[in-house]
Amino acid sequence: MSKITEKIAKLLALAESPYEEEAKAALLQARCEKLTDIPEKVDFFDALPEYDLALYTNKKSKTDPAVSLEMLHAVRPLLAALPAWDDENLLASMKELAERLEVKNAKVMWPVRIAVSGRAVTPGGAVEICRILGRDETLRRIDVGIAKLEG
Repeated sequence: MSKITEKIAKLLALAESPYEEEAKAALLQARCEKLTDIPEKVDFFDALPEYDLALYTNKKSKTDPAVSLEMLHAVRPLLAALPAWDDENLLASMKELAERLEVKNAKVMWPVRIAVSGRAVTPGGAVEICRILGRDETLRRIDVGIAKLEG
């Protein structure tokens, strides 16, 4: 069975899967025109792909590798200390950090999204991806992002 066929089979089995698998499917629903689009959109959930540090540069979010490193260092301890790992707490912590640093939310969330997905375009944003990955994997991927940015 090809990798694409395996991924499609997994997606079709989601109706009987746990909540987090259903959450992944919901994120994909509006972003895939063909079933063959699915594997490339979700493979980062299984393993963080290699990615170019240039992804941390985003004009709209006003980020670059240096800013992204600063944001990841700032957000990591906040995420590690969250009492509950859910959308509400993840979003609130990142928004509160942005407010405290007097920056737009995207300046915090873009680097998190890149660190946890290795992609500029993802099904869902930083909050949803972090929730689906879970606390341990999210923090591990942020640590990988920090290490990559520190060179």
